[in-house]
Amino acid sequence: LNSKIFKFFYNTMIQKRSYLVIICLFYFFLVFYLVFLLDYRLKENFYGSINIIPFYKCFKFIFNYEDLTISNKLSFLKEFFGNIILLFPFAKALEIVLRKKLTFKKKCFYIFTTSFSIEFSQYIFNLGTMEVDDIILNFSGGVLGVYLLNFYNKSFKV
Repeated sequence: LNSKIFKFFYNTMIQKRSYLVIICLFYFFLVFYLVFLLDYRLKENFYGSINIIPFYKCFKFIFNYEDLTISNKLSFLKEFFGNIILLFPFAKALEIVLRKKLTFKKKCFYIFTTSFSIEFSQYIFNLGTMEVDDIILNFSGGVLGVYLLNFYNKSFKV
């Protein structure tokens, strides 16, 4: 009887882990799609450029707020919050796929490296502007995800 119970729970855990891995792989594909394959990226003729002035777009948005159209305002907000949300679950998804617990330092390293790689790839392949803002916002979102998940785990003793 104990053997059957153990096998049931073991198989359930394996099945649950398989679902989590599939969800994480879907997330990685979704990030790749959003960053590189969206229609507007392939149709428009971007010329790789670099913006190294931190929060240039943010200041431009704030100081020109009255002159911007609603469409421009929504576009800025979508890009701003989209960059934060993009890597929010990244560290946890990476742990699930790699099957190992990562230190906070390693999580930060992987989040930063991924964010930088995304921006650098956009520049190299002329799919957008390499912006330091995006790197900062992606990194901030990833680290925020790590902190909120840790808070959740401690609060609910998961």
